[in-house]
Amino acid sequence: MKFSVLISVYFKEKPEYLSLALDSIWDSQTIKPNEIVIVKDGLLTNDLDAIIDSFALKAPVNIVTLEKNVGLGLALAKGIGECSNDIIARMDSDDISKADRFEKQLNKINEGYDLVSCWSAFFEDSIDNIIAIKKRPEHHKDILKLAKRRSPVGHAMSMYKKKSVLDAGNYRDVGFSYEDYNLWVRMLHNDAKFYNIQEPLYYVRSSKEQIGRRGGFGYMVKEIVQFWFFYRLGFYSFYNFMENTLTHSIIRIIPTALRKLFYKKIWQS
Repeated sequence: MKFSVLISVYFKEKPEYLSLALDSIWDSQTIKPNEIVIVKDGLLTNDLDAIIDSFALKAPVNIVTLEKNVGLGLALAKGIGECSNDIIARMDSDDISKADRFEKQLNKINEGYDLVSCWSAFFEDSIDNIIAIKKRPEHHKDILKLAKRRSPVGHAMSMYKKKSVLDAGNYRDVGFSYEDYNLWVRMLHNDAKFYNIQEPLYYVRSSKEQIGRRGGFGYMVKEIVQFWFFYRLGFYSFYNFMENTLTHSIIRIIPTALRKLFYKKIWQS
């Protein structure tokens, strides 16, 4: 079955990480994509351009160049439109996919799901140094239930139907890292069917800086704005809105070290 892989790259990415990410979706995959759409989100460094150009010599790459950095949400929205297949697999430019990721996700997509994701293994420095396994519920009814509290599926390791994404309004610029949760809520509200494979098929590069970016007053305010949007959409009840505003606000203002411990706990619950 034909499918596309969608990646966005911006200038701060490390060339060695991008190289590993690209190799993981082509060299070792048991089922290879017939198209890899790489969105250059603004001007890149010469080293990053060289990695992409070299990769394009061995894989079917479609390069989409944006004149300026627009952020992940809008870059992916543009990339979705450039994908020629109805099935699209996401990939982040610094992570690593396991060799059988696409094969297992395609099997589930063929069962009639609109989106299939999986568990993910968070690592620091090397995939031999796993610091946490991020788990998510398997079946749609439980995914829908979790979505009332937080993002119910992993984004970068997801595979979905292009039509289902577009029918829900595509990715949007929400001003921070909720472009995925915002889309999932709109897709679920539009009756899209989700599934999570119950094993880690994807390695996520993690760091203390990444956890730190998920805190602070500014992040908290933007998060509350999203919760209000979910309530106005009719996906959240007012109770959901108030509960999430309270619990998430506490998480955003606690010290980074405590936030890291908290994330480890909820990822594996």
